[in-house]
Amino acid sequence: MVHVTSAESTDLFSGPPDDAVQLVRVAYRAGTSRTAVQVEGPGLTTVGEVTTESGDGSVEVAVRVTDPVTGQRRPARVIAGDSSLEFDFVVAEPGWTMFMISHFHYDPVWWNTQAAYTSLWTEDPPGRCRQTNGFDLVRAHLEMARQDPVYKFVLAEVDYLKPFWDTHPEERADLRRFLAEGRVEIMGGTYNEPNTNLTGPETAIRNFVHGIGFQRDVLGASPTTAWQLDVFGHDPQFPGMAADAGLTSSSWARGPHHQWGPMADGGDPERMQFASEFEWMAPSGRGLLTHYMPAHYAAGWWMDSAPTLAEAEAATYALFRQLKKVALTRNVLLPVGTDYTPPNKWVTDIHRDWNARYTWPRFVCAVPGEFFAAVRADAAERGVTPAPQTRDMNPIYTGKDVSYIDTKQANRAAENAVLTGERFAVFAGAPRTTAR
Repeated sequence: MVHVTSAESTDLFSGPPDDAVQLVRVAYRAGTSRTAVQVEGPGLTTVGEVTTESGDGSVEVAVRVTDPVTGQRRPARVIAGDSSLEFDFVVAEPGWTMFMISHFHYDPVWWNTQAAYTSLWTEDPPGRCRQTNGFDLVRAHLEMARQDPVYKFVLAEVDYLKPFWDTHPEERADLRRFLAEGRVEIMGGTYNEPNTNLTGPETAIRNFVHGIGFQRDVLGASPTTAWQLDVFGHDPQFPGMAADAGLTSSSWARGPHHQWGPMADGGDPERMQFASEFEWMAPSGRGLLTHYMPAHYAAGWWMDSAPTLAEAEAATYALFRQLKKVALTRNVLLPVGTDYTPPNKWVTDIHRDWNARYTWPRFVCAVPGEFFAAVRADAAERGVTPAPQTRDMNPIYTGKDVSYIDTKQANRAAENAVLTGERFAVFAGAPRTTAR
């Protein structure tokens, strides 16, 4: 005889998108034959027939909810043969989507040289990240896109992108094709990820000029999102300068909640003081719709190590349940990648398998432009306004150059010397005339 051991309402839905039914997960043990499982309660109706298998296991029971109110608790009971169990049914909200953004972060110099990071170095022996150099990574992501039509990814720093473009002309047609198809998005609008609390405004402006100049005028891309993943703190003027440069959004992982964010060491994202999407506003009043990454920019990468698709999906779903707590709308961004990483081995399988089984939440391979468009659309539909944030996103990073005042002063002195030299060079290079 089957014995029900647990029952839990989930935020999973199946069925048509406009008539989806909520799923209850029921665990059982000692089943010796197939037994029908039903859920009953006020305003709760079991849809379809679900049966147990022999032995221990679990099933998902579809339940239609009458007059649903998100977050409402209703007394419920699950029945399987002669066994039953009472539980609280929590009404969930349909319509959620998690956008899985495949990326890799690239440091031009960290503990290696820019030449090695760009075209020579490979992690040996390979670790959990399977790290390799920039050229190999661009080729790997392009090849994944060629092999799998659902794969999408982003490219960012000009540090590696321009050398790759210059030395791999055979890849240009596919890169431009994927750009046109919306399967790759060029991020940043800058030459690299500028630490703008270490440099002066003229340096930041030139970063935009050279970054957008290459990304737009050479590659033919249309960068719209500042991709400041690994920047240790942010100048309050940056969103205004980015908006003036034509960008409309930004995303980053470090800043208002120290370097590892509120979810570090098992922390609760609800420790955040505002939603993960907000209007980052400069003193000028100009700003960017911004997504802050509560679980950091490597959050979605680690399921790459999962031995099975089911375990990779379980890890991804666990992240979704945490990240949705602080989302402004019914849209969640999951960065799938970390430092120098190739395509994640499970991300496209999750896209296919998960969405074949569940209507909501959807887990989709995407680019940031799709995420920000969905946030804007859902916010407009619901009358939600992103909170304006004007604060200085600069916590103290112990042991980091951006927190050393002597480093800042020396860097600023060097910038000022260069700018002064440029001004004198203008006059030194001007045509000379002889006074009469």
